[in-house]
Amino acid sequence: MDTSVKVTPGKLLTPSQTVGLEIVSFLHKGRDVVLAIDLTESVGLNDEGRIRLRQIVADSLKPGDLVYVVPFAKDVVLGEVVLSVNPLGTPIIFKNKSKDNIDKILQKISFTSDPSRYGTDIQRSELSIYQAIAQINQNRLQQNQAIKPQSIIWVTDAPLFTQPGITSKVWIETPADSPFRIANSPESKQRQAWIQALPLHKRSLPIKTNNNQVYNLTVVDIAPSVQEFCTPAPGGQETCLVIPYLINQLWLPGLIFLFT
Repeated sequence: MDTSVKVTPGKLLTPSQTVGLEIVSFLHKGRDVVLAIDLTESVGLNDEGRIRLRQIVADSLKPGDLVYVVPFAKDVVLGEVVLSVNPLGTPIIFKNKSKDNIDKILQKISFTSDPSRYGTDIQRSELSIYQAIAQINQNRLQQNQAIKPQSIIWVTDAPLFTQPGITSKVWIETPADSPFRIANSPESKQRQAWIQALPLHKRSLPIKTNNNQVYNLTVVDIAPSVQEFCTPAPGGQETCLVIPYLINQLWLPGLIFLFT
């Protein structure tokens, strides 16, 4: 699959393929960590929000992690040229827990709301980020690089994982012309397909703002995952992506294990 082509959800992985991908990620350092920050006024990070984000960066990140800071409102706002090979922009490599490394990440986070940004289309942001994070691992699969576990840290007062066809009663800020207000629109179907295709595990913490409003800091962890595509081949065979990749990645560790 060309990395210029957007990945789509593939077939369900087998338990042995899932275990194989977990072993590959275990043998290599690093994760993808996305800091998804809502820029609208209702979120404006207060002291507690800043403390918790600093805590995540200082205490939770590990050497080798790739950190993406992704602001969003009506759509994700990356502010840089985005290539298919890096659909969330250029990551910051977290090398160690030095003050310089921590500050490099914190300096990219907007700790104040942007008055020009309003109307969070949260389902659009979910689709953009989940598809992009899947693309990053799929690119690694194609290039025979190590698949990584991934995490998205959402800072928003918008509800996550809502049903397709989001109404004003569910989330009033969704723009009136958003295709995500229509349950069977192509965009709504794509978002739902990614929520079902990725192994997502969610944890949330409510935080009260200075105006006594509440937003959530939600961590969505994604186990090492790729999309499998199998195509018929001559002679009653089929070509797939995951098994050849796992053989390439694990034959040497397997030999070492056998002879130790």
